[in-house]
Amino acid sequence: MNESVFTILILCGLGIPIASYVILLLLGFFGKEFDYLQIENKKIEMEKELHRVEYLQLSQQIQPHFLFNSLNSMLSLSRLGRIQDVSHALEEFSQFIRYKYVEKESLVSFEKELTYTSHYISIQKIRFGNHLHIQYQIDEKAESTCLPPYILQTLVENAFKHGLEKKSGTKQLVISLARSGSWVTLSVSDNGPGIDVEKSGHLGVGLENIRKRLSLLFDLYTDVSLIRKNNITIAKAVWPYTPEG
Repeated sequence: MNESVFTILILCGLGIPIASYVILLLLGFFGKEFDYLQIENKKIEMEKELHRVEYLQLSQQIQPHFLFNSLNSMLSLSRLGRIQDVSHALEEFSQFIRYKYVEKESLVSFEKELTYTSHYISIQKIRFGNHLHIQYQIDEKAESTCLPPYILQTLVENAFKHGLEKKSGTKQLVISLARSGSWVTLSVSDNGPGIDVEKSGHLGVGLENIRKRLSLLFDLYTDVSLIRKNNITIAKAVWPYTPEG
């Protein structure tokens, strides 16, 4: 055996244990890293589940308010002796009930949301008659968006509860949907007396509910605001444009 072969054998003899040790260290490192990733994934899953439960709770908070307000509107019609209008209102209300108990995803199309909300608006039209005027301003670039269920309904209900029901004479409600780049803005305006947000210091239960639901669903920018300008109250919700399908 010559000197070079002997040197190689010596190096191999020394290198194999060292390499084995390094491999064991790496296996231990990757094992710990894998365990860490499993823990992180489990944590993310738990956070998502908590968000889902919180979102469902917020969604359920909205529906009783709508039920109460709709029934209260029909009770008002009954007291006025408008039995035929009560019958019509009940038909509209039944459509709402049907929608309420249909399984829904966390996002629905704006078309469905508008159809659903129209039943509530119809009840209010019966109640207020020619005094109530509704205007729609729908951007074609935005109407294919999806949104959390009951968002539009909550904004409209809020407009009646805090504004139009207290307004004498002509009552005006404007529903607007617009798109700017990757964001959609839904606004509901009314000419009722409204509430002073600066004095109250908060949005109110319904709008605060919307704000929380949007923040739970989207990682990107969302916003809910309520302003009073030129005797008009404007409630707005902003979220990322999310097309159907």
